[in-house]
Amino acid sequence: MRRFLSLLGLVAAIGLSSLHADTASQAQAASESLRSGHPLDAASRYRTLLTDPLFRAAGSPELWYNLGLAQEKSADAAGASLAFRRALLLDPTFTPARRQLETVLGTLGLPAPSGWHESVRQALHPELLIVTGSIVGWVGVFGLILLIFLASRRKLLIAMVIALVILGHGAAVLGTLVDSRRVAADKAVVTAKKAPVLHATPADSGTPGGTLTPGLLVSVLSRNGAWWYVSGGPGLTGWIPSDTLTPLLPAGSSSAGGS
Repeated sequence: MRRFLSLLGLVAAIGLSSLHADTASQAQAASESLRSGHPLDAASRYRTLLTDPLFRAAGSPELWYNLGLAQEKSADAAGASLAFRRALLLDPTFTPARRQLETVLGTLGLPAPSGWHESVRQALHPELLIVTGSIVGWVGVFGLILLIFLASRRKLLIAMVIALVILGHGAAVLGTLVDSRRVAADKAVVTAKKAPVLHATPADSGTPGGTLTPGLLVSVLSRNGAWWYVSGGPGLTGWIPSDTLTPLLPAGSSSAGGS
């Protein structure tokens, strides 16, 4: 029921008043398709919506989230995990997407994302840390310069300004470190329905070296035509056909805003 309430709230979530009438009707139709038990049709409509110029540049975490729900309902758990990851790439604080990602990964036998990076992202949007921290840090820098030129010798005031500089720029650096978009271009999700085999060389005849679970997020280390050299964690490194993976960043997009 909570999922359907989220779907019904799509209009409000993406600011329907600012959309073209045709785009708004497509969003409504996609929501109705999923609510009425037609997830395949809903998924197709959401993919079309995500190619709309209104969303392609800036992206829409809500649309990616709803696409993930549609794919989950149509038994495409690996595809759903990609959609939820793309929603979180745009808005790491989007709790419904994080919860659904954890659920889908659980059904695939994969652990939920964890670590201090994830904890920070859940609490504060990296962009907020970067922008706010930069502003605070530079205010502190200019304040320190003024104090120097005014020949002020108030040690407490100087210490406070220096602390402001350190705090501000420290927050900006932290935001940059935890921003998953920083490394998203080298990430991909295993979207093949059958666990693909890793090979020692970029060929089907290469020595097999384990398999990758669908839905797993991997690092792309190198590319050789139709083969990519990837790492899915300790002991899971090798060549894999590129058509078994989908880049975390959509084609032609610098963020997760494309299709």
